[in-house]
Amino acid sequence: MKSIVVVSALVGTLLIAGGDIAPVGENMDTINNSAYEAGYEDVSQTTYSDGLVLIKRADKLMWQDEKYLDEEEGAYQNSRSLGKAGNWNHAQMYCRSLDYAGFIDWRLPTLNELMNLHEFKAGLQYSRVADFWTSTPDQGKNYWSVYTADGYTHSHDKDEFLYIRCVRPYEKKKSNSRSGRL
Repeated sequence: MKSIVVVSALVGTLLIAGGDIAPVGENMDTINNSAYEAGYEDVSQTTYSDGLVLIKRADKLMWQDEKYLDEEEGAYQNSRSLGKAGNWNHAQMYCRSLDYAGFIDWRLPTLNELMNLHEFKAGLQYSRVADFWTSTPDQGKNYWSVYTADGYTHSHDKDEFLYIRCVRPYEKKKSNSRSGRL
């Protein structure tokens, strides 16, 4: 009897979710295709998150929501630049050269954008309690960051090592993807 209840609950969950659940270990091309089919070009919710991106329609922004790797954690702790961790110059280059979720027009967020995202951090599936770089300059060679635990802003020398989260414009009917679809 227990197995019937479990199977019924699982089938009911899949039906409620529309059957659009990506299994762990699925390759990125499959996830990108299902994400496109899920409607990045016409997301109707105020926020949309699928473990790949977070879309905030009100801000017209799509946020990178990618798991932080152990290697990136090690780079952060050892003051090195690798992937989604590094100094400010690395952060700029990382976002500008990012080819992720089918899009190539990623950038480092402004201070205001990242502060606004902090209010909706519950929508992110992957984050760190740490400072994240912004593109907003302070004085000298300092740039602003946002600390995710409390949303406070801090000024850091651009040679310090922080975490990185990229953003891109979310606009309907505009193509900035590799496939030209959006």
